[in-house]
Amino acid sequence: MSEGYPWKLIITYNDSKAKEIYEDYKLYDKNVCLYPAKDIIFYSADIHGNAIVRDRLKILKKLIEKEPVTVVTTLDGGMDKILPLDFIANRVITVKEAGSLNLTRFQADLVHLGYERQGQVEGPGGFAVRGGILDIFPPTEECPYRIELWGDEVDSIRSFDTGSQRSIERVDSIRIYPAAEMILDQDRMLTGFKKIEEEKKEYVKKLREQRKTEEAARVRDIVEEFKENLESFQGSVGIDSYIKYFYDDTVSFFDYFDPDNSVIYLDEPGRIADKGEAVETEFREGMIGRIEKGYILPGQSDAIYGYKELLANLNHKRILLLSTMDYKKAFFTVKGKWDFTVR
Repeated sequence: MSEGYPWKLIITYNDSKAKEIYEDYKLYDKNVCLYPAKDIIFYSADIHGNAIVRDRLKILKKLIEKEPVTVVTTLDGGMDKILPLDFIANRVITVKEAGSLNLTRFQADLVHLGYERQGQVEGPGGFAVRGGILDIFPPTEECPYRIELWGDEVDSIRSFDTGSQRSIERVDSIRIYPAAEMILDQDRMLTGFKKIEEEKKEYVKKLREQRKTEEAARVRDIVEEFKENLESFQGSVGIDSYIKYFYDDTVSFFDYFDPDNSVIYLDEPGRIADKGEAVETEFREGMIGRIEKGYILPGQSDAIYGYKELLANLNHKRILLLSTMDYKKAFFTVKGKWDFTVR
C-alpha cells in the first residue's frame, strides 16, 4: 500500500510502543525517525526540551526538502499546535561561498530564528562571532559550521569539531534552519504582547473582583516575567502555551502528511483514542487548576487540539488501521478489511 508514497507516518498509543516500533523498523528502513511529543504544561521546565526540539526540527527538515522518511510518533505528538510547514520553509536561510552577508543584520535574523549568541559555540542552537568569523550550530546538523567573511563577502564555509576546533570539511553552501519551532519577528512579538496585555488586564480585574488578590498579583508578575525573558532571549524561551497570541494560523504535525504523498498507519486505533482522551483530560484539568491559581492566562489553555478533532481529520487522509481486535469504527470510516495470521 505504501509503494510510491515517500512519506509514511506510524501513530501508536504510547512512548514505549513508539520506541519499540522505531527500533524494529530501523532494520528495514534507514530513513526512519522518532517524533517526540511535548508535555505542554511542563515543557518549559523540561531538561530534555532542547533535545526534543532538535529531533523534531530534523524531521521538519526532511519534510521540507522532500526526502523520503518514515516517522513514528504517538497521538499526543500531533496534539500541540505548531506552525505550517511553509512558514518554516520560508525562513530557512541559505549561505553560499562567494555570496554576500551583512553580519549585523544576519545576527539579528539568527536571534529571531531562535539562536542564542554565545562566546563560543557550545551546542546546537548557538552562534558566536569573532571579528569576521561566524560560528553557527544549526540543530538540524551533526556539527557546527564556520563562516569566514571578507567584508560582506563569504570567503569560506567549513564544518568543524566543537572540541578541537579543527575543520572537518569545506562546503559550497549551507542551509540554516530555525533553532526553534516558534519563530517571532519584532512585529509579531509586539502584536502578541498587545493581546497578552489585554487579556492579562481583564483577568487580573476578574480575580480582584473575586477577592483573589494573591492570584491576581501572581498572574501579573508571571506574564511580565515572560515578556521580559522573551524580549531578551527569544528562541530560548518556550512560548508553546502562548501560541494563540502570536499566531492566528496553526496546524497539527499530522497536517504535514497529505494523501498525495503519504500513508498513515494507526497501531491499535482503539488504544490510540483512549490515550488521546487521557492526555486531553489531564491537560484540561491541569490548565484549569493553574488558571484558577493565577499561574497562567485563560487563553493558554488553547494550546492543543482535542483528540476527537485529530482523529476526525485523520479520517480524511490515506490511513491503514492495524488492530489485533475487531475495531468498532468509532472514529474512522472503514472501506476494506483484511485478516492476517501472524506470530
